[in-house]
Amino acid sequence: MSVHVFVFLLVVCLLFSLALLWRLDWFPFRPSSSAGGAKRSMFHRLLKPRTPDDCPACHLAFPASSTRGPAPAPVRPWREVKSRRGAPKHIPTEGFACPNQQCLYFGITDAHRHALVGDGKHGQAEPIQTFRCQACRTTFTARRNTPLYRLKTPSKQIAVVLSALAEGLDPSAAERVFGYRQATITTWLTRAGEHAQTLHERFFRNLHLPHLQLDEIRTRLHPSRQVL
Repeated sequence: MSVHVFVFLLVVCLLFSLALLWRLDWFPFRPSSSAGGAKRSMFHRLLKPRTPDDCPACHLAFPASSTRGPAPAPVRPWREVKSRRGAPKHIPTEGFACPNQQCLYFGITDAHRHALVGDGKHGQAEPIQTFRCQACRTTFTARRNTPLYRLKTPSKQIAVVLSALAEGLDPSAAERVFGYRQATITTWLTRAGEHAQTLHERFFRNLHLPHLQLDEIRTRLHPSRQVL
């Protein structure tokens, strides 16, 4: 009988010791802690984006923003690069830009920065100014990227015909009045329309107007008595 009591007490002490060691976290692996660690490793802490580059949605919407490099250095004005010797500029070049995409001054219309100078005139019906870029030696006409590019008809006559068409004159009637072929008049009209559309898309889109003036606030329809 005493042997059974001794074994029973020994088993109880052993279980008590194991429980104490488990409580003191002496075992290297615990199922509960490992499961919690695995659970915590599956979820990452979401940080608040501080810039558009930190936002995943911005990366998806604008993929080029994450791969863009540093901003290019500003181009030095040509008057600071060129030699001081030589004839001064006499032809106004404000508003024109070098069409060569490989040139450092491509697309710069500021006369104080680009490298354009006058390079004579050409044309039989009327003189047309030619420009030359001193940085890349590219020459182009003042009518480049305009409806008058490579047209031999004087610009004043083309303006008169287009003004008549804008007033409602039919192209077939314009052929009889001005003596130009209808196909030629249609070409002028198409060029002017495309140029006007490009101008509208560039300067009259996404405007933020703090004030808007209306021509007519109150008007009356002729067929009805309703006032708008």
